[in-house]
Amino acid sequence: MKDNSNNTDGKSDKRYKRDGKERNNEGKVRVRLYIPDAEHGKKVRLDVQQQRHLKVLRVKKGERIRVFDGRGREFEAIYSGKVRDNSLLLEREIDPLPEPGASITLATAVPKGKRADFLVEKVSELGVSRIIPIIYARSSVIPRDAKIERLRKIATEACAQSGRSTIPEIEKPITFAQALEKVREYNKAFLCHLSGELLQKAYHDETSIIIFIGPEGDFAPSELEAAQEAGIVKVRLGSTIQRVETAAISAVSQLCALCEARRKLYK
Repeated sequence: MKDNSNNTDGKSDKRYKRDGKERNNEGKVRVRLYIPDAEHGKKVRLDVQQQRHLKVLRVKKGERIRVFDGRGREFEAIYSGKVRDNSLLLEREIDPLPEPGASITLATAVPKGKRADFLVEKVSELGVSRIIPIIYARSSVIPRDAKIERLRKIATEACAQSGRSTIPEIEKPITFAQALEKVREYNKAFLCHLSGELLQKAYHDETSIIIFIGPEGDFAPSELEAAQEAGIVKVRLGSTIQRVETAAISAVSQLCALCEARRKLYK
C-alpha cells in the first residue's frame, strides 16, 4: 500500500481534505506546539523551550509539526531542520479534533498536592471547557496564584499531548456563594452527591452545563440547601464515595460520553 504520509508538495491529499481545510490526522504527527498567536501563512518564532523540545525528540528536516492556538484552531508546519532557524511557517490550517457537544464547566474543590495536578490534566484531556476552583465551607485547600498558573500550564500540556486545540480556562478561586450567582448562565447545573439520581438520567441534551464537585468533608447542609434553592440538580456518579479528583474525572467523562452519544444519535 502506498504511503502518502510524507507528501509535502502542496497537492490535495484525499486522506483529509474537506471544505478548504485539512482534516486532523493526528496519528501521523509526533509533535504539537502551543503558539497562541498562530495564523495561517504566518511565520512564528519558537521559544527556547520549544526549540529544546524539538531537539530532544530529534525532529527531522521535512517532518510535519502541528501548532494549535488554544482557542480551537490547528495548523500544520514543516520543520526546516536549520540549526539557527528558530521559526516555523504555518503552511495550512486543518480541522481540529471535535470538542464535546456541550460546554462543560467544572466547579470543583481543589484536592491536596499533586492530586490537583492530576485532576486538571485528566479533565483537560477529556474535554472540559472551564475549571472554577470553589472554596466550600469545608475546603482544606485554597490555591494561590502560583498554583493556578501551574494548573494552567498543566492544562496546556495536557491539550498538546491529547490532540485538543482548545485549552480549558482555569479561573481564580471563588466561594460557593459566588459560584451560585453564575448558575443562571448555564442551561443546566448539577451537584454531585450520593443522594441524587444517576447523572445519565438527569442529563437531557443540555449544551451548557456546570457541575459542582464538593470537598473531602462533603458539602455543608447549608450549601445543599442553597444549591436546591438555586435550582441545581443533585446527581450521583455511582454508588461509592469518591475522592475529589475521582469524582471530577468521572463527572466530566460521563458528560462527554453522554454528549457524544446524543450527537451521534441526532447526526
